[in-house]
This record gives sequence, structure tokens and C-alpha cells, in this order.
Amino acid sequence: MIPVCICGGCGRTIEKEFIYCPWCGVSKISAMSEDDKMEAIFNRLEKLQKDNRNEKIEKMSSTLDDLKRELDSLVLCSEMHK
Repeated sequence: MIPVCICGGCGRTIEKEFIYCPWCGVSKISAMSEDDKMEAIFNRLEKLQKDNRNEKIEKMSSTLDDLKRELDSLVLCSEMHK
């Protein structure tokens, strides 16, 4: 098993022997305090969650638009067959 740690810049898992994060390039040897590192990680996680929520909302909106068009078509067909 490879020993890993969390990058202070992007919050991804990286191998402990790495000096720089292969994902974001941040040096593991930096002047950032632990609080600043944790804040950066949580900010990144919040952004990922927000982006994920927005993506889901857009998908649901698209589905609702499709359902509305389908319902409008059904209502129109129903009225024409009366």
C-alpha cells in the first residue's frame, strides 16, 4: 500500500513522497498555515458540491421542459379527438 496525504491546494489524495501535487502543482512544503490549508480544501469541496448541485438542477430543468412539451402534446391530441 502506498502512503498518501491530502494536497493543501486542491484537496486530492497524493502520494506522500511527492513534493508537488501532480493535479494542481502546489508544493507540499509551503508557508500556508494548517488553517489556511484546511480552508482551501473546504472551499474546493464546497465549489464541487455547488457545481454538482447546479448540474443536477439543470438536468432536472431540462427534464421538466421535456415533460411539459410532452404534456402539451397530449393535451392537444386529447382536444383534437373530442
